[in-house]
Amino acid sequence: MSTVFKEGYFTETCPLWPGRALSVRILQTVATVETDYQLLEIFKGEGFGLMLALDGEIQLAESDEFIYHEMFAHVPCFAHPEPENVLVIGGGDGALARELLKHPCIEHIDLCEIDEEVVNQCSRYFPWTAKALNDPRVNVYFQDGAKFIRSCPGMYDIVFVDGPDPVGPGEALFSDRFLADCKRALKPDGILVAQSESYLLHPTVTEAQCRRFRNLFAYSGYYTFSIPSYPGGSLGFCIGCDDHRVDVPYRRPIGTFTKRLKMYSMAVHKASFVLPPFWRNKFEADEE
Repeated sequence: MSTVFKEGYFTETCPLWPGRALSVRILQTVATVETDYQLLEIFKGEGFGLMLALDGEIQLAESDEFIYHEMFAHVPCFAHPEPENVLVIGGGDGALARELLKHPCIEHIDLCEIDEEVVNQCSRYFPWTAKALNDPRVNVYFQDGAKFIRSCPGMYDIVFVDGPDPVGPGEALFSDRFLADCKRALKPDGILVAQSESYLLHPTVTEAQCRRFRNLFAYSGYYTFSIPSYPGGSLGFCIGCDDHRVDVPYRRPIGTFTKRLKMYSMAVHKASFVLPPFWRNKFEADEE
């Protein structure tokens, strides 16, 4: 068990935001596993339900994971005219795949997760997310996503990078080379979307990621949302496309699809790209 389990609280800290922490009272420790790649911990947190942490970083909370995964999946999916073939790098808990499978147009999902034990443990303790990985439209590969992406040029309508914080091994997923490899894996009208931290808590990291996307794509943006189980209570994604804008929906949810959504809507899609002047001003010179 990691040293963060002290005095009954799980406390997440990170060198990206020194001097601050997120602490959650532990009601029950469920599993602690040293995998070949990381420390995996599952526990029940007060106010959050069942939670998953990897190397001391909270990845998923039962109470609000729908916020993260609906915004991650549906903003790029509805910004695309008809995605059929998509790639998820990371996402071993299965929740992102669950949301993607709500789109009837999606015929095939490749999911590349480096750590097989994440899938195993989530299948046991988070069946409402992991069961999506058993769908016949989903192919799971236990490989390094940074290497996998180089072998599939021009294959995907959307590439999702469900990466950790850019610390240690996760730093490679924020590199120019990796993002360029992701772009090469896209079809001409394809969309790339990547976890890009909080513009409030990690402004330097997010600004650098936004500039990478601006340099790579004709159309790009950063969208954000509130989520209590992540440090600082907010998170965001960078998104890019060479064919069309991504800050407005290309399609809309209809019928029963709408009833299956708790976070995403067309209004939320557009509103999530609205950022305050202090942030937009950082890029004024780029737009001149």
